[in-house]
Amino acid sequence: MDDQQAPDSLESVPREASFTAPPTQKQSLWQIAPATIVLIALNTLVFLLMVFRGVSFVSPSAESVLPWGANYGPLTLSGQWWRLFASLFIHFGIIHIAMNMFVLLSIGPVIESLCGRVVFLLLYLISGVGGDTASLIWHPTIVSAGASGAIFGLYGALLGLLALHRHTIAPDALKSLSRSGLTFVGYNILFSLRPGVDMAAHLGGLVAGFLLALFLVQRDPKANRTLGWRTFAALAAGIILIVITVRAVPVPGDILGEFRRLDPIEKQSLDLYNASVNKWNAQKISDNEFADTIEQQILPPWKSERDAIAKLKNLPADQNKFAAKVIKYMDARTESWTLLTEGLRAGDASAVKQAFNKIQEAGKLLKSIGNE
Repeated sequence: MDDQQAPDSLESVPREASFTAPPTQKQSLWQIAPATIVLIALNTLVFLLMVFRGVSFVSPSAESVLPWGANYGPLTLSGQWWRLFASLFIHFGIIHIAMNMFVLLSIGPVIESLCGRVVFLLLYLISGVGGDTASLIWHPTIVSAGASGAIFGLYGALLGLLALHRHTIAPDALKSLSRSGLTFVGYNILFSLRPGVDMAAHLGGLVAGFLLALFLVQRDPKANRTLGWRTFAALAAGIILIVITVRAVPVPGDILGEFRRLDPIEKQSLDLYNASVNKWNAQKISDNEFADTIEQQILPPWKSERDAIAKLKNLPADQNKFAAKVIKYMDARTESWTLLTEGLRAGDASAVKQAFNKIQEAGKLLKSIGNE
């Protein structure tokens, strides 16, 4: 892409094209594309604030970016619609934001110069929301963030401009812009096939930007710099997109939240059980005291969390399968502890032995889950 980038100022575009007429005098990047600079500054500021507040500089976890507004179906679709916007300014580490801001600096001034800052901002924000919407539909329980969807929207807008106004752009400029746009889109779609890359957001942003450009951008460049009815219609379409998304897409269960709650419950339960086993083996507690500990302190929170995970709905197939395995493991623990209490209270050594065997089975199930 280094030798295929779109021009970053109007001076590199021929004068013959109405959409690509150069400025009459030397202009700074701030004069040409102030909205692009502001967007880059906002993204950078948010990233620095996140790092200052303890979020990893290199590789933040999904849990650490959620409080900042990352897009996550169980939260976004439960009324926190603002995440569709906020997630556009949140990134997973320095490499993520550096790559996105580099590309935004390459394409932003081109689109802003051709369309004006108002249309440019609409293209950026609504395309970003379109990408986040596609992400929610495709994989609603994945935590996603970043400006990639919005940036893809700008390249989609570029392709829309080239399709709609190809006869008003000088041949040399048309060839250069087409090569840049198609190269970026093709390369990044292939890159999006890698694990961990949100291809849905990229494609959603690309399509949204393309369609918006066909509707928003007019033949007369001056018209693109005024608040006409098309601008308000596009803004209304963006709002309608948010409303439809929040109301129509099924709210998935918060599997991330439930597993986050399960971790301390499991640790506390196993620690308490192991400590009780040691005391029981050392004859520091009686059979009934051991059984009371299991029934009163271990099983209630364990069963409650097991039922909460079982009630999760609208999960993707892979996560639904994973949740089923976790439930099977938790059921094995429940069965072993229940059998143990019954054996302890009845003084049944064979039942106690059977319970310990069941506990070992539960451990094997846990190990198999951890190896996935």
